[in-house]
Amino acid sequence: MINLTPNYIAVSFKENLQNKDANANLAFEKTAKKTRPYNDPLMKWPIRGLAFTNDIGAAVMDIAPKLGTLLWYPAMMYFGADIYDKYRNNKEAYDPNARRGLSQAIFQAFASVIFPIVAVHTGQKIASVMARKSDTKLSLQSQEEASRFLQDFMSRRKLYKYANNKDGFKEEFKTSLDNFIDNKTREHENKNVLKRFFNLIFGSRHPEEMGKEGLNKREIIHDYVNKRIDDMFEIRAALASDENTRPTKLSEKLFKEFKGLKEKYLKDPNFKQYAKDYAIKDVIKSYGDSQIFKVKMKKTLGGFIALGLLIKPIDMFVENVIMRKIVEPQLGINHEEAKQVENFKKRNL
Repeated sequence: MINLTPNYIAVSFKENLQNKDANANLAFEKTAKKTRPYNDPLMKWPIRGLAFTNDIGAAVMDIAPKLGTLLWYPAMMYFGADIYDKYRNNKEAYDPNARRGLSQAIFQAFASVIFPIVAVHTGQKIASVMARKSDTKLSLQSQEEASRFLQDFMSRRKLYKYANNKDGFKEEFKTSLDNFIDNKTREHENKNVLKRFFNLIFGSRHPEEMGKEGLNKREIIHDYVNKRIDDMFEIRAALASDENTRPTKLSEKLFKEFKGLKEKYLKDPNFKQYAKDYAIKDVIKSYGDSQIFKVKMKKTLGGFIALGLLIKPIDMFVENVIMRKIVEPQLGINHEEAKQVENFKKRNL
């Protein structure tokens, strides 16, 4: 017998409504899943950050070459994965397309490699040139090249033989430095326009700065290096007279290094006789290296600042100009295909 009591009818009606609501919610969720925009996993952080490790590597290459090279590996792996992903599917289904993959490869080449590296080198060069407004009146690159030449010159001589003849050391060095500047000047003057342009944009060390500034700043270069020589001989004289007192210009770290070097040489029969002199020469070289490192750090900072300021404009320029107006029309990629390919880039921008 069918129960038709008012209470039973009310309960049944309520259950039917609940079932209809549940079915409607399920249908809505399915529809939402279908219409939900594709969320590219390769654009999510921290994975997305792998695309910029090569740019960081380019920025630190001057102060840490091995680290700079190492940082290219994760970026190359990311580029490969990203290009293959865009080649393999169109965000809706598996659909290999060589044009789509090539388009992404071109985007990554310009947006993640070529233009960012140009930005880094440009920032380094700007920082280098701005140093001409400092007390040294020399670019950072010329400071580095002159200091490095002094390091090489010193390494080929026994400093203790010049203990009472600093002027003699300076005179010998002046002759060698002039020859070095002359060679760099000739290289700079004879370099064709194309090589100069390529070096200006892509060169990281640009050593022709010495040749360029050597044309009219030779005396300034000599004054700069003579101050380095004075510092070098001041440290040597202080350690030679009292090896237990740290010279003013020597850091605590380098002073400990000097003590350790002396102990090491004293234990070696081949160097025992001149252990103190060898230790002094080595620590002076370390002091010179630390000064060069400071100069290079300033260039590196300029590279990081330029990269931080330009990385987003670079992405937008490559996206809206190079890809949309040049590459995609040439590859025959229509608007819908381009939209699918560049989905993750738009989100990032």
